[in-house]
Amino acid sequence: MGLKMGIVSFVAVGFLVFSGLAMASPPVPPPVEGFNIAANVDVEMSAGDCTEVEAFTWTWVYHDPNSMRGPVISTLAYPGMDQYLATFGRAAQVRYTEELASTDTSFFQFKKSFAADSHGVDTADNNLSVEKNYGYVASEASLIANAEDKERVGLSIVANGDGALFDDIPSLCPWVARSRIPATNEFIAAGSDTSTTSLMVADTETGVAATRAPELNQTVSATGMGNATALMKVALMEGGNWYQPDGGNAPVPDLVSKTSYRERSSATGTIDRFVKAMHYHSTIPVFQMPEPWYQLQ
Repeated sequence: MGLKMGIVSFVAVGFLVFSGLAMASPPVPPPVEGFNIAANVDVEMSAGDCTEVEAFTWTWVYHDPNSMRGPVISTLAYPGMDQYLATFGRAAQVRYTEELASTDTSFFQFKKSFAADSHGVDTADNNLSVEKNYGYVASEASLIANAEDKERVGLSIVANGDGALFDDIPSLCPWVARSRIPATNEFIAAGSDTSTTSLMVADTETGVAATRAPELNQTVSATGMGNATALMKVALMEGGNWYQPDGGNAPVPDLVSKTSYRERSSATGTIDRFVKAMHYHSTIPVFQMPEPWYQLQ
């Protein structure tokens, strides 16, 4: 479709790197029995409608074998009861949802690769990786032509802390190697929305890791006529000590650090460029490098 003269071009470029400097949440090892889920989609249309809906949720708990305080009591196994994690216990959740719909197309392309893996074989592997792009041109004969895409990703980790020098934490900072990792809560969510009644090309790339040093990344780019939005929210809490909830001698940890962050970027109109990268990682460096090294990369 031809663009009408006089429309003002709107350019939006954003880049976000967020690191919780006080946090030191350990990874959450997976259960013994794991999974690998993969899906690839490739669609090209010259007329008609197309929809794509996807939802993924993985919730799991972990009991540190070095703890002698008893098993994890899991909300998955005992719904409706009082729940707790044993000393050094951890729980995690990775979530992803996507909704894409196009109506009255004159040309439409859509490609996506989805992979979820509970057991990575490399320290750089993600538990969730998604790459998605679509291009839409509306039918000039339609008065109701439109395309919309909504994508959300989340990472949540609750940890009662950890002991020093345990084998399941290969990435402890050298300056805390002789101390306890404190109790932590980490909740991170990111997402994007794009919509058009005429023309849109959009790309997203998403990655989440929790069985290694926790990390969430999402990159969003869009060009066309319509609306583009990218957003991120973070909530972090850190205790003053590791936590023994099941009769140990350690007190309930004081809340010594609380961090909240929320951000949203939107562009409406003729979008020449909309680019945004969102990043979060827990500050247990993978290779025992000081935090400023990460910030410079």
